[in-house]
Amino acid sequence: MITFKDIREYYAHIRAKVTSSGCSNDWNAMRLNLSDRTKGVIRAAPLRFRDGGTFSFYEVIVLGRNGSISRPTYSYHYERGGYYFRYDRDPLYVKAVIHEECHLHVNQKEPRFKTHEASFEEVFDFISAYFYNQI
Repeated sequence: MITFKDIREYYAHIRAKVTSSGCSNDWNAMRLNLSDRTKGVIRAAPLRFRDGGTFSFYEVIVLGRNGSISRPTYSYHYERGGYYFRYDRDPLYVKAVIHEECHLHVNQKEPRFKTHEASFEEVFDFISAYFYNQI
C-alpha cells in the first residue's frame, strides 16, 4: 500500500501515473480542490487518450492518519467508440440489490452491477493494460 503525507502528494502521484502511462499526456485536465491537507476532491472532465477515448472521474479523498487514502465517493467513467463503463461509489442512494453502494455500469445506466471498492489506480491500470497494452 502506498502512503502519502498529504492530498497534494496523492494528486501528484496520479498526475505522474497519467503522464508516464504513454496513453495520455492530458494530465492538465485534472483538478484538485482542497478542503484542508487531509480532504479534497480530484476531478477530470474529461481526460483524453491518444485514440480519442475519454476518462472522466471524480474522487472525494480523505487521508488517514497512517497516510492511506480512502474514497467515500467516486465515479470513474471511461468511454471509447460508443462503448463505456463506469465504476461508482454512491453511498447516498443505496438501495439493496437495485443500487449497491459500489457498482459498475456497462453501456447503459441500468442494471448496476455490484462490485468491489475501486480506485483511480486500479481503473486507470485496467484501461492502460486492456485498451492500450501499457502496463
